Amino acid sequence: MTKPIAVLGTAGSLPSSFAWTTATAFEATGANTGNLAFQYATFNRVLGEARLTVPFAFDPAAVKEHCRLLCIPAANFLYSGFDLGSLADRLEATGLPLLVLGLGAQAFKDVSEVKLKPGTERLLHLFRERCTRIMVRGRHTAAVLERSAVHNFEVLGCPSNFINPDPALGESIAARWRAGPPRRIAFAPTFYPFNAPVERAILAAIGPARLTDLVAQDPLGAVALARGEEDGPGGAWLTERAGFLSQMPPTERGMLVRRLRAWFSAEAWIEAYRRSDAVIGTRIHGAALGWQAGRGALVVGYDLRTEELAETMGLPFVKASALPDAGALATLSDGVEAMAPAYDARRRDLAARLVALLGEHGVAPGAVLARLAAGVAPPKPTADASAPADPAPEPPRHWGFLEQYNRRRVAGWIASNGTEVPRVTVRFDGREIATVRPTVARPDIGRNAWAFDVRVPADAVTRDVVRVEALSADTGAPLRNSPVVTSVAANDADKVLKGREGFLFLRNDSNGVLDQVTGRRPLSPAELDRWEAFFRDLDGAAASREARVVYLVAPNKECVLAEHLPDDVTVSEARPVRQIQALAARMDLRATRVIYPLEALRRADARFPAYPKGDSHWSEYGAALALRALWEALGGPPDSAEEEFRTEFRNADLLSKLGGACIEQQPVLTRRPVAVLEHDNGVLNTGRRRVLRPGRAAEARPERLLMLHDSFGEWLIPSLAERFASTVAIWGASLGPEVLEEVSPDIILLERAERFLVVPPRFG
Repeated sequence: MTKPIAVLGTAGSLPSSFAWTTATAFEATGANTGNLAFQYATFNRVLGEARLTVPFAFDPAAVKEHCRLLCIPAANFLYSGFDLGSLADRLEATGLPLLVLGLGAQAFKDVSEVKLKPGTERLLHLFRERCTRIMVRGRHTAAVLERSAVHNFEVLGCPSNFINPDPALGESIAARWRAGPPRRIAFAPTFYPFNAPVERAILAAIGPARLTDLVAQDPLGAVALARGEEDGPGGAWLTERAGFLSQMPPTERGMLVRRLRAWFSAEAWIEAYRRSDAVIGTRIHGAALGWQAGRGALVVGYDLRTEELAETMGLPFVKASALPDAGALATLSDGVEAMAPAYDARRRDLAARLVALLGEHGVAPGAVLARLAAGVAPPKPTADASAPADPAPEPPRHWGFLEQYNRRRVAGWIASNGTEVPRVTVRFDGREIATVRPTVARPDIGRNAWAFDVRVPADAVTRDVVRVEALSADTGAPLRNSPVVTSVAANDADKVLKGREGFLFLRNDSNGVLDQVTGRRPLSPAELDRWEAFFRDLDGAAASREARVVYLVAPNKECVLAEHLPDDVTVSEARPVRQIQALAARMDLRATRVIYPLEALRRADARFPAYPKGDSHWSEYGAALALRALWEALGGPPDSAEEEFRTEFRNADLLSKLGGACIEQQPVLTRRPVAVLEHDNGVLNTGRRRVLRPGRAAEARPERLLMLHDSFGEWLIPSLAERFASTVAIWGASLGPEVLEEVSPDIILLERAERFLVVPPRFG
């Protein structure tokens, strides 16, 4: 069964809102009831698959477990006054792809005003990494994204533009307008003191006889007063901070207060607008929902966010500074007559482009959106039509992250959706070394998150390589990044070479990698003879079976990132891999190719490191580049889905040797390969044998793959196993004819790290 989509926020209404306090209900809308408009549209119009809503303070582990994608009906997130780092943290922790709809920037006169705080900048970059394309509100927001080096976006306006299912909405508004001038008009003001002159002028143009509703979206005091709460925030707001209302004589002000309206349901709001003939608003959604109700509307803009949305969606618009004195009604009429006839074609185009954007995320459009994109009228509504119900609350859960591990300490964090502090158990090689209840809060993670720091007893370290686990003692669930197999040797720090710009490299290792890359440790004539014998025997055995052989050398990090090495380390061309390449070129190999994708990794996309700063292995992105070279050799281009990446924290083996944090952000595939493990002998590292088959057999190649590998191959196996009819993966370098007889492979892949080439393999 396909997992549902998690939608951030509400479904466009607050169930039983009459029982909520105004403050609680207002906070649930995101501190502006206008947010209900695009939340309603997203949940009930745009998305056509199983979905559920999650609050902003969602549990990342629960969302990751139960959902396949997280949809964010976005507001004006890009604002100098917001720091959305906590939201970025929670989204990142899910590890899920994101679908962002209606992202906006908030500025008055120029986008240069938008100075993003670090947390919001990080959120924007997370959107870039985990979205195929971001739906943005207009050209001003697009300029902010371009300035932040975010280019995967499309200007499509706001989801609220697709609420009314009538593909001829603009035509019907125009026909209604031609029937006569508006007699009943609703007004949706900001109540901001600086907007008082223009809002007072609009109100005067409407006149008390025409005014039906004075719409309150924000702030809390206005909404409270609309609910009849004259004490508390409503009363204080009215006398001091209500803009034009505060400036009016008490009698006139009292009349307007009685016409204040606020809704905690987008449908109820639109329904209420039907008793009006038109809506004028300095609030974009206050006016836009009037248009969705089939009524004429005018957006009076005072900033770039209202301007770009009205412009993109094709709504009647005038800048507040350009509104003629006592000319609001004439401007309304001129705007409706000019914009309504062209609206339907514009909306149809936007809907079709949004359907395409959803498809790029693997999301089916809702029925209303699909019909709008096709220009098809909706079916007649039925009495039993209803929106999907919100899900039941999640049961109590614990989650966390193992961040640090060495021979002295194990540290990380654990969190809960309850207030009781969970206990953490730490194990070395299956032996429990401590169970603790953390006492230090981690507010950077969330309200109910705590740090743990366990000192490792000296007698717990019995060997240089151990399996470290951290888990919830109450549920037994492992924390993220646990278990991990790591070195805890006493001299680990001596094996790390610090390069430029924070890059770390190997040194003092058993293979003498620095001697190899500098040309001080070439292959001897005897070692070259053994390599020649290996290639000759393997090539002959493969050719006799009509199998193909690819020997894939995983380049040393030192060669890929040579420019980051210290000044006294220079990469030489007289190193073992070059000797082996020359040897293979001299031999008359019939079935065997040697691949060394050094240049492909050196030309890696600057957004993603082919090798993380703190790890000796390639990243998932680097592995994908190597896979591309492999598929070119085999004659099969890689699936485009493998080219989509996001970032998350992963282990870094060189960092772990220095005694500090053991993780860093690394690129990972957005779509995880689908392969089924049929057998695993459970051996750790050398000698391990696994048998896998593709998760979707119909999409796999018919060949059988035999793969010999080392640790670098762990990054390749999932993608390869997804592509071949069967995969046998053996951790090792040497191969015997009996394995070929047993497996009968069509493709033989031997992956070997460059630094291991000084030990020639054997065949036979």
